[in-house]
Amino acid sequence: MQTIRQSNVTSKQPRRNPRVRILTPFSCSLTSVSTGWWFRKSVHDVGLVHDLSTGGVCVSTDAPIEPGDHVSLTLRLTKSAPPAEVAVATVCWRNHQFHGLAFRMVSESVSRQLAEYMNATEEEK
Repeated sequence: MQTIRQSNVTSKQPRRNPRVRILTPFSCSLTSVSTGWWFRKSVHDVGLVHDLSTGGVCVSTDAPIEPGDHVSLTLRLTKSAPPAEVAVATVCWRNHQFHGLAFRMVSESVSRQLAEYMNATEEEK
């Protein structure tokens, strides 16, 4: 009989895009993006942002979205700055009302806006 030993050390891969947890969740709006020939009821809903990175976001919403769906997002990061518009985000996972969205189409200016917001949020902690 052969014994296989497993290491007690769990290796964690670093995140591709560091994220920040949002202590006071802020609102966002979601709109469905049509990507196919089928007809589905379009989504126009709101959500709350719980964590954020330059590559994605975790939102809570009652919107009828499922993994694989594509949505556009409007994030109101601060009152003084214009909203950050994410053209296309893909729903990657769902856990009850929480959804993980990966950004697929983001302008350079919005990427900068997200990075600046994340840096400011980290400095406040």
